[in-house]
Amino acid sequence: MMSNDWESFKKSVKPIKKPHNIKSVRKKNAKSFEGNTTTENPINENDLQDIEIQVSKDWGFLEKNTHKKILKGDIKIMSRLDLHGQNVRDSKRLVLRFINSNFYKRQRLLLLITGKGQKLSVEDGWKSIGILKTIIPTWLRSKALNDKVLWFDYAPPKKGGDGAYLIYLRKSEDKPG
Repeated sequence: MMSNDWESFKKSVKPIKKPHNIKSVRKKNAKSFEGNTTTENPINENDLQDIEIQVSKDWGFLEKNTHKKILKGDIKIMSRLDLHGQNVRDSKRLVLRFINSNFYKRQRLLLLITGKGQKLSVEDGWKSIGILKTIIPTWLRSKALNDKVLWFDYAPPKKGGDGAYLIYLRKSEDKPG
């Protein structure tokens, strides 16, 4: 192909038109959870022990229409917590505080970012293993959080894939006061 051919080809190509129904995701809607130690939701030592007791192996049940709305982005992520660089002990406290705080604030859809962990070699299928990625489901199904977490699953690829979890909380019966 000559350079003249290339130039004439570039002039003949028309760009693909984007569909008009694409919604832009506003990041300012989701609040980042800082994990501050406020007195409004102190962590009980029993809760820290109860987070190790697994109640169920089920990741929860979510109504089909609600699940579709979450995946389409119709239900917005209200808060997010990034655990990159955290150890297991600190992460346990942060997750417990994060879930409890958002439950009482009635913020139902959360994003918990764990990271994908260390990549394995090609012989192992390029899988990634991470301590937090592996242990978070156990915590979310624990005795301490079972009454607050309705459903959770890996996040869609644009939100972190298997390095993050979407968590949908139950409705809070307590009225904010």
